[in-house]
Amino acid sequence: MEVCGFNELKLVGASYATIYIDMKHSSNDNLTYDIIIIGAGIIGLATARTLLVQHPNLKLLILEKESDIALHQTGRNSGVIHSGIYYKPKSLKALTCLEGYQMLLDYVEEKNIPYELCGKLIVATETKELDSLKTLYHKGLEHGLTEIKLITGEEAKQMEPNLTCLQAIWVPYTGIVNYKEVCKRFLLDIVSMGGQIKYHAEVTSLHQSVDEIKVKVNTEQEHKTRFLMGCGGLQSDRIAKMADFDLDFKIVPFKGNYFKLNDEKKDIVKHLIYPVPDARFPFLGIHYTKMINGDQTLGPNALLALDREGYSNGDFNWRDAWDSLSFIGLWKLLWKYWRTGLSEMYKNNNMHYFARKASMMTPNIKIQDLKPYPSGIRAQVLDKKGSQIDDFLILQKKNMIHVCNAPSPAATASMAIAKHIVGIYNQL
Repeated sequence: MEVCGFNELKLVGASYATIYIDMKHSSNDNLTYDIIIIGAGIIGLATARTLLVQHPNLKLLILEKESDIALHQTGRNSGVIHSGIYYKPKSLKALTCLEGYQMLLDYVEEKNIPYELCGKLIVATETKELDSLKTLYHKGLEHGLTEIKLITGEEAKQMEPNLTCLQAIWVPYTGIVNYKEVCKRFLLDIVSMGGQIKYHAEVTSLHQSVDEIKVKVNTEQEHKTRFLMGCGGLQSDRIAKMADFDLDFKIVPFKGNYFKLNDEKKDIVKHLIYPVPDARFPFLGIHYTKMINGDQTLGPNALLALDREGYSNGDFNWRDAWDSLSFIGLWKLLWKYWRTGLSEMYKNNNMHYFARKASMMTPNIKIQDLKPYPSGIRAQVLDKKGSQIDDFLILQKKNMIHVCNAPSPAATASMAIAKHIVGIYNQL
């Protein structure tokens, strides 16, 4: 096993390994790898693992610019195991979520990773939401989710005594898990099969020759590979541009703030409680999410971020801000939905608003019941027309595959997405 970079590998319930190797002195720097994967989020790790399961003799290297795995979208998501009810039938999102759901459950069972199928209620609190709720219910049935139920407000209240709604969909498939722990187990599998990972290795350029790709990182090291896979999450469009893809889209980051309920209120609901989503947007609205550690969170909102990896209020990155604000697609989106944009600005970190939205579902939530909770950033892909690309987006040419759009439910679907990516690789 080899982990390159100053990092400590700690894996619960596994044969422990604590490995320190200075990447500047790695003896493997001059190797030509069969595959290099950029990014050690859940998609990159799941793909690396699947490759090595199917092709045990591959020389495989993961390059990660951070000091640890899963520090951005994967490590900051809500930990929900999604059922697939929201997604367009036959889309890549829907197909991989439904397949990946069972693959994930089998994996966490095998590896003894804590999880809970606590179920979810999608609730309509206003009459105008009832038609959308019924449409969503029939979409779930179309997906084959035969155990979901459309229930009355009274039936919902029997399940959740503190809940107030007109009607709800009961989704028993939905669960919770810590995806960072899943990633740690993926990494243990990878290194046990001979895969390598280098930390503090931000890719700065890619150079294609006849039979190999030269990958330069910020330490001025250059790694050679016969095949490249980009799984860079929030940076995936930039990585694809380095590879000379002609892109008509750009990643525009949206920040979601959360609050945590205090100990007196954290057991106010036992299941996940979601509002009826606005079909115009990929965001699911402010909802209750029970975490695997027992916390109860409320959120998120969705606000344009001016720093792709800035999680604190006021974080600003000139390059990220310019990339978004100079993109015509963003301005077309803002023109179409300027009222929504102003509303989200009002909601940002507004505890009164969060408490009021929560009180529509569970009465008597007050601002003193809420505490700040770590925020997350979603990599939203927009095209030049201002349309949000909702489905997963995977680009391929010659000896490269790039995952350019993998928002929620990518964590749930990760093993199925990896299977899909490796299927493309196998056909080349």
